[in-house]
Amino acid sequence: MSRAEDLGEWVRETFGLGDGPVSVRPAGRGAQASIQLLDIGGTRYAVKAPYGAINEDDVAREAEYLDHFARCGVDVPVHHRDWSGRYVVPVPDRLGGGVVRVTHWIEGEPVGTATGDLAASLGTLLGTLHAAAPPAATDPSRWYTTTPDDAVWEDLVRRSAGAPWDAALAGRLGDLRHHGALARAAGPPLGPLIIGHRDLHPENVLRSPEGALRALGWEDAGPVDPSRELAKVLVQWHVEGESVDAEAVRRTVVAYREAGGSGVVASPEAFAMVLSTDPNFLAKQIWVALDAAVPDEPRQHAVAEIEESLRYLPAPSALERVLALST
Repeated sequence: MSRAEDLGEWVRETFGLGDGPVSVRPAGRGAQASIQLLDIGGTRYAVKAPYGAINEDDVAREAEYLDHFARCGVDVPVHHRDWSGRYVVPVPDRLGGGVVRVTHWIEGEPVGTATGDLAASLGTLLGTLHAAAPPAATDPSRWYTTTPDDAVWEDLVRRSAGAPWDAALAGRLGDLRHHGALARAAGPPLGPLIIGHRDLHPENVLRSPEGALRALGWEDAGPVDPSRELAKVLVQWHVEGESVDAEAVRRTVVAYREAGGSGVVASPEAFAMVLSTDPNFLAKQIWVALDAAVPDEPRQHAVAEIEESLRYLPAPSALERVLALST
């Protein structure tokens, strides 16, 4: 028996997953964990091995949110506990060590880059999630409400001299300043807040065999203003620099409302979340890429993320168009 099969048997016994033939195969690398597909007698599970440290309280909170959505009839990757009630379980050294957690497997195919073709389905997905979401009891963290100030960007431009992304970053400095001013003027959301996905970009969405969209990657789920999450989704799916897929924006907004979504993109303040998270992510990747102490593989990954982030960073004119199309 291979180590993968041994691991599958251990997971079945540890999490009490039932009987039947066991098979295990790699299913990709997410942003925070490697994933294996575990099949036990035709029932499929995702076995996730985090790359770094993981907070068990955060996982328990995520599991609670997903249990709520599942009770509302939404197809989400609900978590499984081991026999002692843990969601995060140490793996024996003989099987590779580390820790794993196990969730229900969501069937579907990656959506790829055809985001405009999925506009109505996207609106239905987000509207359904917002209509089913429980109220939030806390405020969002600073990652979702604050953004690097001008001095940070000026320093990063200076430090990036000679790097592959230096010209692109310098060329977007004015836009980053504009976005920072807008996010700071908006301030934190006033509510009412709900529990949102908060990272619903195309890589975290699958198209089910029936054609509907399903959300993966719930690690960042938490308090959100539904209007700001709607604006974030519109920007991340339908905007690239100065380019806006106007028809896709309209179709997403209409389907979102029909599905019961309560968010409304009615003012520039609605963009405060995406203009906090995306610049925060960009700055973080630049710091990683510039750090000589970071191993080569994650540094190269950071370079790719920087280049993609700068390409998709919305121009101020694009935000104005999204706002006009959404009201």
